[in-house]
Amino acid sequence: MKTYSVRALRGADIDAVARLWRESTLSIDVEADFVPDLAEYRERLEAEWKRAWRVYVACDASGIAGFMAFEPEAFWLRQLFVDPARKGAGIGSSLLDVAKREMPEGFWLRTSVANGAARRFYEKHGLRNIGEFPHEHWPVTIVRYQWSRECL
Repeated sequence: MKTYSVRALRGADIDAVARLWRESTLSIDVEADFVPDLAEYRERLEAEWKRAWRVYVACDASGIAGFMAFEPEAFWLRQLFVDPARKGAGIGSSLLDVAKREMPEGFWLRTSVANGAARRFYEKHGLRNIGEFPHEHWPVTIVRYQWSRECL
């Protein structure tokens, strides 16, 4: 049973989303040395939201449970994170559905090769693995995924 709603980001959400983003990043076994502090997440989210990102949040009775950010001009799903304690409740699926609705021509995203849970999630939802590449800033390998109606 769906107990959350999805809506556009509001300015008052910035702190909660930045916290969720950082906590979720830490939960997927990213080297802690590579994870920015909370202030950096907040600054980046606010700057990108003003510049180019469209951001949606999933909310439940406890607050923000997940968020998704995309750059429509680049057809790039930039971020999709769910509170680690709420994974498996359909929140990520609902956010991904928003991306598919907002970018019906298709989009791409990337995740760490080591993030098996995210990879399984994207593949389950019809995204196609189009290759592995070195990250441009960090010493990790990423996998790029593509979604289009033709992938279905």
